This record gives sequence, structure tokens and C-alpha cells, in this order.
Amino acid sequence: MSKNNGIILDDIEIYKIKKLATETRQFFGVQLNVPIGNDIRLLLDKKDILLCEYPFSDTNGTHTYGNITWFKAYDDTITFIGLNTSSFYDEQIFAIAHEIYHYTTKSGKAYTPDIDYEDKVIEKKADRFAAELLLPDVALKEAVMNAFTTLNITNISENRLLRFIARVQCDWWLPFQAIINRLFEEGYISKEQYDKLFVIDCRNGEKIYRRLLRSIDPEISELLNKKTRNVGVSNKVIETIISNYEDGLIEEDELVHALKMFGKKPVDYGISMNIEIDEELKDFFESEDD
Repeated sequence: MSKNNGIILDDIEIYKIKKLATETRQFFGVQLNVPIGNDIRLLLDKKDILLCEYPFSDTNGTHTYGNITWFKAYDDTITFIGLNTSSFYDEQIFAIAHEIYHYTTKSGKAYTPDIDYEDKVIEKKADRFAAELLLPDVALKEAVMNAFTTLNITNISENRLLRFIARVQCDWWLPFQAIINRLFEEGYISKEQYDKLFVIDCRNGEKIYRRLLRSIDPEISELLNKKTRNVGVSNKVIETIISNYEDGLIEEDELVHALKMFGKKPVDYGISMNIEIDEELKDFFESEDD
């Protein structure tokens, strides 16, 4: 989702990314004119990808939006996407789509253990895939035509463009900069427009863009610009932990500790216990009941 960094994908690479994004939507059963938005979390189950959410802090001036990890367990391959929930919510959605590219193509550092850096070309492809998955070119073209009755919007005023972008963001839930990228890479805006739009402060509630977004849909404006800081994991993981307890594979205290990591308690799942719990867990449970 970064600004154009000098890496340019050729026509064949872009064609393959568009094709893959379309095929991925087809696999999910989502039409090209239907926004995915928040449902992207639910769609991960169809690819057997587990989602782990945690609010990681910035480290040495860097910020990680998400990463993918996989390992072998007997004959199964288990895949996790780690999502940084200290990112804004629209960035979280984009990060999941980005990691789906790595999973689908088996590319990136997670699948090439002998390197300790991310290939910039692959990351560019993953970003382009995420944008194509979340906002297909046919849907963007339709939105442009409906708003302007023309595909030539290089002479449209900045304020009118910002109103259009805000409507697109409310419908499709991409980050502001990702929509600017989509308009530029599909040829709807000029390089001059792109450079001016990309640097606009889209988060500040007092600035023009956020005011426009809030006027269109205040609830979506609030959600997309929220750092949720959620801690959680896919229901499949929780169910596995509980099943392991019920099958006698883990003890009661292990169940309590495992659920505690995700802010859960055995009673949340109808499990009553009479075990002694340590002071740390006792404080945790009491604080949860406040």
C-alpha cells in the first residue's frame, strides 16, 4: 500500500495478478461488483487459514501490518496470518488481502526461509493483488462512470475527487492511499493528481477528507479509522483447545492458561471447574468481571 517506489510491474505481471484476484474471488464465491470489506476474515476459513490478532507496537521506527506463518503437523499444513491490530481497521483488511497473495502464490519470506528480507517486487505484487481483490478494476470503472459519466477525470477538481474517493472508501473499505493507487494504476488520474492526493492527511478528523468521509457515513468513518487493538484467534483454534481438553489431551490448568492468552475463560464455553488458580489468573478473571 506504499506510494509508487519506482518498482513498475509489466503488463504480463499485472495481467496475472488481476487473473489471480478474480480467481480468488470466484473461489470465495464473491462477485466482482460485491465489496468484501470486513467479510475477508470469514473468507479465510475457506482457505484453512487461521487468523491471530494482536496489537504489536512499532519497533525502531518500523511497523508491521501482518505476516504469514506455516508449519507441518503430521500430514497437515497449518497456516496462520498474524494481524497487527494496532493498525487502522482499513489497513488491517488490506493486510489480510496482502497475506492471502503470499499464501496463494507461496511467495515471500515465510516460504523462502533462506532469506531474511522481503523482496520488494514480491511485496509490490502482493499490494497490487490486495487492491485488485478488494476493489476489482471493473467495479472501479463502474464507480468512475457512475460518478462522472466519463473515464477522463484528469480535469476534475480536487474537492470533487475527494468526495468520490470518500464514497468509494465507504463502499469498499480500502485505505485512502490504496484507492489513490487504484485510480492511478488504472489510468484515471494523472501523475500530478496522484502526487497531490497521496500526501493528503486522511486520518485527522479536522482535515477536509475525514470531514467528507464522516459526512457520508459517520459509523464507517469511525470504524475504518479505528485502531481496534483486538486480541483474538480464529474460532477453529479455540475449538481445538477445548476439544483437546475434553479428550484428555491437556489438563485443566493448561486449558485455563491457553484461553487466557485470548482473553477467554472456560465458563465462556460452558465449562465449570473447581481447580485452584494462581493469583495472576484470579486477578485476570476478577478484572474481566468489573
